[in-house]
Amino acid sequence: MSPLRLLIVGGGHASLPLLGHAGRLAEAEGATVTLVSDRSELWYSGMTPEWLGGVYTQTDVTIPLAPICEREGVRFVQARAVGLDRDAREVVLADGRREPYDVVAFDIGAVNPGRADAEAAVWTKPPWRIEALGRFLDEAGGARRHLVIVGGGAAGTETALNVTARPDLHGLSVTVLEPGQRLCPELPTRVGAWAAETLRRRGATVRLGTRAEGADAGGVHLPGEVLPADAVLWATGSVGPPLFGDAGLSVTERGLARVDVGLRSVDDGRVFVAGDSASVAGREALPRIGVHAVKQGPVLRENVAQALRALGAGHDPARVPLRPFRPYPVAPLLLSTGEPSAWWIAGPVALKSRLLLRLKHAVDRRWIERYRSADTAGSRWDARHAAARG
Repeated sequence: MSPLRLLIVGGGHASLPLLGHAGRLAEAEGATVTLVSDRSELWYSGMTPEWLGGVYTQTDVTIPLAPICEREGVRFVQARAVGLDRDAREVVLADGRREPYDVVAFDIGAVNPGRADAEAAVWTKPPWRIEALGRFLDEAGGARRHLVIVGGGAAGTETALNVTARPDLHGLSVTVLEPGQRLCPELPTRVGAWAAETLRRRGATVRLGTRAEGADAGGVHLPGEVLPADAVLWATGSVGPPLFGDAGLSVTERGLARVDVGLRSVDDGRVFVAGDSASVAGREALPRIGVHAVKQGPVLRENVAQALRALGAGHDPARVPLRPFRPYPVAPLLLSTGEPSAWWIAGPVALKSRLLLRLKHAVDRRWIERYRSADTAGSRWDARHAAARG
């Protein structure tokens, strides 16, 4: 009997526990494991805004995937998945190749809506695209440049707070465009009010009630005007990639794959979807934030193993009971500010202090070091130094 084939598509926050235990899983279930990812590293979203703010290096905020694959005996295919052929049980790659599977687990993230009208912008989804903004900031130095951030939600606002705190970017002007009537509309009112006041005090422009229609080389297109920009960050929320709907899987109106509480597709017992591109039954309103993807990781790992075990025993994986994903009753969020303090937000409660920034750094670093390879684990990051820099 041929070994079962587990295919992991996307090296994201939710799939890391599965990838990190692939060797044991392969041995226990008699399976081969392949990772398909268009990137050789994971960008940790929780630390990326502070990387843009100069607190971290790129090495600090990324996890190389190849060393994990080598350690776990996983075959690594660096390519972009563009299709799913469920009849043939194959994932189609951008270069036309096909990767077969018996069980497939997707963690490919979401994409920003409106991207077709903003080809000239840097998108925040998936997180690795932010690398282009980092290059722009490094090259800007003290030169006069204008950065426009489209979207004043938590992601756009945290980025603006970190970028405007960098002393080396004294020639950079920043404008934040938010269609709502306050920044961070998904967070307690006082957080958005503090952020708007802080950004304006630092010289940034905050335009509320302003909806961008698109972005090109000339700048950001608004109703009746074009706002000139040297760089545009498109932080407009999340929609699902077209791959799932094109494969005939059930998706939400935003294109997110519908999965049961075990992260298994409601249409196909061999397909699992986790992270930002999944809509969990009964949890459809969950925000697309990293804390939920991280919490899904152990659930995905256990349930994929259950599906492989069922197939090995000749059972239908769609009928196997799975461990349910239970999100936090109130998802905690730690938001950096570009200052030696951070916001801790849980539901209607919002607190800000220096101690909370130290907590954020400790939590972020502990998570990322769990998956860092031995050759990169000893980077020069220092908590006291990072906290002092904001």
